[in-house]
Amino acid sequence: MPLPRHFKLDADGRARLGSQLIRLAHRYDRALAERLARFKLSPTHYEILKLLYAAPDYSLSHSQLADAMGVTLPSITLAVRKLGVMRLIGQQRAQDRRRRLVSLTVKGAEFLAPLYDTVEQFAADLFGAVPDKQAGQVGATIAALLARLSALEKGAVTSQTK
Repeated sequence: MPLPRHFKLDADGRARLGSQLIRLAHRYDRALAERLARFKLSPTHYEILKLLYAAPDYSLSHSQLADAMGVTLPSITLAVRKLGVMRLIGQQRAQDRRRRLVSLTVKGAEFLAPLYDTVEQFAADLFGAVPDKQAGQVGATIAALLARLSALEKGAVTSQTK
């Protein structure tokens, strides 16, 4: 099928922006994974450790971790299992016995320090290209795009089920 006459390849900036964001995300994830490989961890593992460190009592439930990271519960379960084997976290049942709490161990907190330095230096080197004044705006724009995408996905699911 031929392209319509009004179609201009150089005028498709918004779609190109999406492709650029995808490439940036993939390359960032790959570069971060390379830096964390020497610790035998993935970006997901690092994020879990960081979230637990920031939690008031160094503990969160599986569902709280999944919500905070925007991933599924099975992804959290697999990551938590590996961190548990490494003795970086511990698990116990919550008071209502239906929830499991994940807690950062002392070893996990000590292990996090060099990880944090590695990741923060990488982020500073990369995102130093974004001026401080614009960083907040870029972050807010990305958050708005993610929220809009979630809304569009929910709308697509709703319209498919009708």
